[in-house]
Amino acid sequence: MGIYFYSFNNGLSTNQNDWGSFGSYLSGTLGAAFAFLAFLAGLENLRYIKNQQLKEELIHTIKSYESNLRNCYGMLVTCEEPWIWGHSLKASGEIKELPLRTLLESDSIDWQYHLAHLSTSLAFRRQPNGELFQDRDIWLMAFSASKGLFIYIELYEKLCGKNPISSYYRNTYEIPYNRLCEAV
Repeated sequence: MGIYFYSFNNGLSTNQNDWGSFGSYLSGTLGAAFAFLAFLAGLENLRYIKNQQLKEELIHTIKSYESNLRNCYGMLVTCEEPWIWGHSLKASGEIKELPLRTLLESDSIDWQYHLAHLSTSLAFRRQPNGELFQDRDIWLMAFSASKGLFIYIELYEKLCGKNPISSYYRNTYEIPYNRLCEAV
């Protein structure tokens, strides 16, 4: 506006044509600036939408790995004579199989020995649903699921920072993940 008044400094005009010319001048100069700002806002909106989609895909992948790990938790594995705290040694001699969850979460059992043994064991266990699996395959499925879970948690934290979602998964699955890693 200053340039316009500097160039045509006759003061405020009472002529309607002068005001029409001034309006055309403003729309020509400011219209381009507003169009450019709208373009930048559109780009920012696309970046935001892409970021949100990436977050949703990461959460979906994390939930998928969590589901795979939880399926492994319920699978029965060979556990010959586990040392169980607080129980008689006779009772522990009768145990031949346990859910993998017991080895991954319990502190009342000698999990170090049994998880290391599972990673190489060729013993077969019939699962509650009737399927037959080798112990090492169950261990490998659980290890792969927990490894994938933590890889995607780290990606999610890089994108979103530490937040309640990543803290929940870390707190819930860090001990089983560490135990599976130690058994390698």
